[in-house]
Amino acid sequence: MIYTITLNPAIDKTIFLDSLKKGEVNRIKKSIKDVGGKGINVSKVLKVLGKESIVLGFLGRDNKKCFIDFLEDVKIEHDFIIVDGESRTNLKIIELDCDIHTDINDIGFSVGEESVNLLLNRISSLNEDDVVVLSGSIPSGVSNDIYKNIIEILNNKNVKVILDADGKALIEGIKAKPYMIKPNIYELKNIINFDENNMDSIIEVGKKLVNQGIEKVLVSMGEKGSLYITKNDVFYSNPLKLEVKSTVGAGDAMVAALAYGIKEKLLDQEILRLASACAFCAVITEGSKMLNKTTIETIKQQITINRR
Repeated sequence: MIYTITLNPAIDKTIFLDSLKKGEVNRIKKSIKDVGGKGINVSKVLKVLGKESIVLGFLGRDNKKCFIDFLEDVKIEHDFIIVDGESRTNLKIIELDCDIHTDINDIGFSVGEESVNLLLNRISSLNEDDVVVLSGSIPSGVSNDIYKNIIEILNNKNVKVILDADGKALIEGIKAKPYMIKPNIYELKNIINFDENNMDSIIEVGKKLVNQGIEKVLVSMGEKGSLYITKNDVFYSNPLKLEVKSTVGAGDAMVAALAYGIKEKLLDQEILRLASACAFCAVITEGSKMLNKTTIETIKQQITINRR
């Protein structure tokens, strides 16, 4: 089974307006509200790909119904630890006149030690046939080394872990040597100094992480494509020129494809092809809505993978 862990879920609200005028009343053209959070978004894409998953993590008691109703409606299994408070609402403001996308992410609820221990106990029951996705921000009250602790538990059970995090959570998580990480270029630059405009420099950083014990590193570079780095290979996925409707969930779509590919034992270059196609499909989909499998397959045919 694939498990996605969302410690800090969110309602993603996307607002469309002509331009954002600071200090003035702004009238929106339309808005979209979707149930999200990075791990939940991963499970949504896995569902589209035809792969079942179970969503674990924390959920705020005050607005849990909208999350549970959605997941049950799309038939995604879940086993949340319910905590006091409300799951956050994240805003994405899209200015149509200048194509500027602005993210405003809320803090969310606070989680106590008892709830953390309940989650760790649940995770301890997984086995080596499982794949686990750890993704997203860490809520208030939870230590930055929570991902590191989870990875150490799962490594002892030979469970493959994909880590998609930023900042201190990524730094700490890497120390535990997850099976795979998927930083974007900015997340990687935040923890390691390198020339982000030099492909060889990016590959060198990826190789360094692999030499530290991480099996696979996927670096997403936005309009410059993606690099998939392992001990013996480096693959590059070309970018496509598509109309960007939303960047919400593009990275999560990539992670879903990684989990799918690992579970299905696909070749690395085919995992990268699928991951790129899923990300591009997310980019041309408004908000963080469910993707279209036919569109993913169509885009996949346009992806070129080269060995570097």
